[in-house]
Amino acid sequence: MEEVRFNSPFISGNERKYIDEVFASGHFSGNGPFTKRVQTWLEEFLGARRVLLTHSCTAGLEMSAMLNEFGPGDEIIIPSFTFVTTASSMMRTGAKVIFCEVEPETMLIDIDDVRSKITNRTKGIVPVHYAGFSPHMEMISDICTENNITFIEDSAQGLGSTWNGKKLGTFAPLAAISFHETKNIHSGLGGCLVINDENLVDKAEIIWERGTNRSAFFKGLVDKYSWQEVGSSFYPSELQSAFLLAQLESIESNLSRRMELWNEYDRCFTPMAENGELRIIRPPSGCQHNAHMFAIAMNSPDDADLIRTHLNDNGIQAVIHYVPLHSSPMGIKMGYSPDDLPHTSFAAQCLLRLPLHLDMKISDIQRIASLF
Repeated sequence: MEEVRFNSPFISGNERKYIDEVFASGHFSGNGPFTKRVQTWLEEFLGARRVLLTHSCTAGLEMSAMLNEFGPGDEIIIPSFTFVTTASSMMRTGAKVIFCEVEPETMLIDIDDVRSKITNRTKGIVPVHYAGFSPHMEMISDICTENNITFIEDSAQGLGSTWNGKKLGTFAPLAAISFHETKNIHSGLGGCLVINDENLVDKAEIIWERGTNRSAFFKGLVDKYSWQEVGSSFYPSELQSAFLLAQLESIESNLSRRMELWNEYDRCFTPMAENGELRIIRPPSGCQHNAHMFAIAMNSPDDADLIRTHLNDNGIQAVIHYVPLHSSPMGIKMGYSPDDLPHTSFAAQCLLRLPLHLDMKISDIQRIASLF
């Protein structure tokens, strides 16, 4: 029986060549030539004011919370169906996260539920671009403007996707992207902070440089650098940056091939969806997605568990996804119960993610569909 792994990290072919260049240069520690090349590449690709590489998407989110000066007494609204660091990155400042529902059709933040949870303590909203899909970004922006609050894009899965033709990660003043090996484009472990508000650039560079104005020193703006703000060691090594550059240079062919696979899944599963056997998780009409994942929703948690077991018994590594944060052990400690967000709880239990990576063949997808 041929196994189909859930994930296989992408390799473009130039990673070792660029890493050899790092060895030849002798600059390993980070914020060197490859870091600068990658940041420039991303700024041009996204059309962003400034991009700072980080050692993880988590670090980018933590920097976002610090730059917004979140703290005790502040409330930050996030969807419960997301990776844990969407919440923990906000909570590290002392702020309180408020979990909201997701829409079961897309697994994206439920904007109506967001509105219902805004109080005079709300300081931020963090929409998550799950599966490389996007919620209605103009609507979220309008809500924030009306209520004098900010928003941060958790675009961990969003590189290469657009909303109404504009790239995800460029709508909010700040956004974070992941380059974890499970993402379309990766550096093993890594991320970046996208800065779209020019007024935040200088402070972001200080926080990124461990709280010093070292960036200004290298630009010749000061004759020595010193401690300016509370910061941390946020950026990756040159080895990671070199690896990432090789990946980014292959993004167009990467996304094109992924979309071929996603479309084959869609073709094979649409008849089952039309018969009511399952539902395909699809993006809203304004979103052109990056084929990060193919996910389906079964009609019940029992159905999802049965088909997942059946697929794994046949060599297909199908997986569930997040346990909603409000119903996790930490969520219970925070005072939530699973019944607080019933739509999210049920949708998460019915969800099933199927393998999608560039080592797959069209025939793999056809075999997976035949097992349903």
